[in-house]
Formats: sequence, structure tokens, C-alpha cells
Amino acid sequence: MAYLEGRLRRDEGGKAESEGTGYILEVEVDMSDVVEAEDLVGEQVALPGDATLIDFPERGKILVFKANSAAAIEDEEEGAEGETE
Repeated sequence: MAYLEGRLRRDEGGKAESEGTGYILEVEVDMSDVVEAEDLVGEQVALPGDATLIDFPERGKILVFKANSAAAIEDEEEGAEGETE
């Protein structure tokens, strides 16, 4: 079983109840291995990698997800707009 720490917040995204749990846990991500990281800021992304604890001098131990690559995920609505019948 995985153990995660982060800031729990209510998902105010307006999704239908069946589309999610209603809560979001934010996790810090190390994108140092991802060349195009800045281009992906603000995008919906898929991040393969591993979770690790990093002991920062001032913040203490923090769970960080170390991404080894990243890809933007196209929103379904955006993809549907470009389709023609």
C-alpha cells in the first residue's frame, strides 16, 4: 500500500459526482529529467516515474514524485472540436 502526504483540498472542478471522488491531493513533482517541463506547465499531463521522500533542510521530509518523462494529454472537448462529420 502506498503512503502519500500532501495538501488535501476539495475538487471544485464542477465534475459530475461519478467522475471523481470530490477531493484532490497535491504532490510535489521533480521534473528535472523532463526537457520540455516548462512547455507543459498548466497542461493536463501524464507522468511516469517513482515517488520518493526528499529531506529538505528547511521543509523536512517531503514526498516528491520523480517524473522520468511527461506528455500532455489532450482534453476530450478540444479533440472533439477538431473532428468533422
